Amino acid sequence: MGIITTRNTVVAAALAALVLMAAGCRKKETQASAAVEAPALPVKVLQVQAESFPLTVAVTGTLVSSTRVDVKAETLGRIVKFPKQEGDLVAAGEAVAWVDQENYQLAVRQAETTVEVAAAALERTKVMAAHNRTELERSQNLIKSGGITDRDLRATEIAERDGQAQVAQAEAQVAQARASLDVARKRLRDTAILAPVSGAIERKFLNAGAYVEAPTAVFTIVDNRKLELESPVPSGQLGQIASGQRVTFHVNSYPAALFEGRVIEVGPVVDALTRSAKVRIQVANDSGKLKTGMFVEGDILTGVQQQAVVVPAIAVYRGDGTTVPPHVFVAENGKAVQRTVRLGRETDGKLEITEGLKPGDALVAEQRIELADGVRVQPGK
Repeated sequence: MGIITTRNTVVAAALAALVLMAAGCRKKETQASAAVEAPALPVKVLQVQAESFPLTVAVTGTLVSSTRVDVKAETLGRIVKFPKQEGDLVAAGEAVAWVDQENYQLAVRQAETTVEVAAAALERTKVMAAHNRTELERSQNLIKSGGITDRDLRATEIAERDGQAQVAQAEAQVAQARASLDVARKRLRDTAILAPVSGAIERKFLNAGAYVEAPTAVFTIVDNRKLELESPVPSGQLGQIASGQRVTFHVNSYPAALFEGRVIEVGPVVDALTRSAKVRIQVANDSGKLKTGMFVEGDILTGVQQQAVVVPAIAVYRGDGTTVPPHVFVAENGKAVQRTVRLGRETDGKLEITEGLKPGDALVAEQRIELADGVRVQPGK
């Protein structure tokens, strides 16, 4: 009987030890599990809201001047003066370069002398014509009294008509000499090569000392105050575009600046190869920052869509276009939940979401490498 009691005591002690060991193991496992579980990831969250979103058509292209003129020489000779440099401003009618004037000044003096000679000859013929007219009147009186014969009368009549013809010829010679003088004076004026429009000298084709003749190109003027953009637009979007619509765009030279323009014309034909048409845009350049040749990227504002779901572009994972679709993360019950979305238009750093999000969703508004579906998150602003 004593032996049985001793055995029961030993068994009870062993069982108690096992229970204590099991409890200790569970406590350690709980502590280890708590140590392994990562803390919540702090993320910036914003509530998705419906808002108005501009409807746009993208445009790209190169700025060109609507006023661009190649100025050419209109006379023959050597350039003796051309002080302007590329980039210098010129006004309409301003003399920019000069051809040697000496030969043309001599030609003008010669033409002036010719006019004087012709005018003197005209005066002489007028005197002779007046004399012949007087002689005709005298002969007409003498023929009545029989003082001269009919033959003498006819001679004076012929002399009077010849005098009139010589006057007419002399007048024509004076007019011809004056026309020659006008030509000589114009050629002299043409030795000063003028700017036909206001603008800046884009290019000099030659310098002082060069020999020119009509129509040698001397320089090119562009007016950067009157710029245009010609952009190809797919035919499927042409129906959204109309004259007068506002255009906003950027250039690489001033990435932070926003420039504006207006649609002035939609091309009348669609290119058979590209299936696009040219859209002409008039560009405002009051600041003078824009230059001919700058590359432009912008949008034509065609309308406004109300109640669109719009999110920051930085919050959207765009995917790879094949196996990984575009998606975002939303915060639900303290965890990140991946949502596949369909993308719409993009403008000014914002993306339109046409499917996958709704107003009220708590969008994770940043991309974090630690984010994944099911990761605990701590929403913040």
